[in-house]
Amino acid sequence: MSETVQGPDFQPLYRQVKQLLLQRVVSGDWKPGGILPSETKLAEEFNVSQGTVRKALEEMAAEHVVVRHQGKGTFVTARGAEQPVHFFSMTTADHKPLAERVNVSIRHVVSQASEPEQQALNIGPGSEVVRIYRVRTINGAPVLRDEIVMVNDVFPGFVDHLDEHPRANTYVIMEKEYGVLAVRAEEWVSAVPAEQQEAQALEVGVGTPLLKILRISYGLDGTPIEFRTTWVNSTDCHYFNSVS
Repeated sequence: MSETVQGPDFQPLYRQVKQLLLQRVVSGDWKPGGILPSETKLAEEFNVSQGTVRKALEEMAAEHVVVRHQGKGTFVTARGAEQPVHFFSMTTADHKPLAERVNVSIRHVVSQASEPEQQALNIGPGSEVVRIYRVRTINGAPVLRDEIVMVNDVFPGFVDHLDEHPRANTYVIMEKEYGVLAVRAEEWVSAVPAEQQEAQALEVGVGTPLLKILRISYGLDGTPIEFRTTWVNSTDCHYFNSVS
């Protein structure tokens, strides 16, 4: 691999190496939690300097694709109960991390995607999606209602896994069962009055002020993998965002 004459589509060499590394992760050559070859071996494989590989890995680490442990190596990011998804953004009213307690009565529907869902997930008309509805509680009181929409062909049988582990983080299921890692999300937050469906689920009066959060989550290759709408009763639950 070598640098070429710069043009409109020119990318620095470390970015080219980064794209090749990402392709290997997406293809499953390196699984979540798996260790990558050393910088020296990668440099030999791609015929570049070790510094170029290091810069590519550092950028991937900044994007939460890999985790670097000094003296141990570089690992594909893996999530679990001790490693929540880094863009999960809710806390209790006293600013402590939200301990999820998911209502075990989870509803789901498989049907054709609506136009907003087609746009959010970059899918065509007639595509089937699975919609998962669930309520999360704090001390038995409902505070969040989620509507999670995913492409059914990408996550077949997803609800079966969720039925077995109703309190599981959905992003962990995506990773463990389907090898799909959520690395980035975009969110839009607005204040809305509770409509009948949300009021009933959150046990509040119609018209009660709620936070509404729209989220699109993306996989390693930039493909949208989830379209989520969350309604929050912010009396006992707050939105949290850390900017650096």
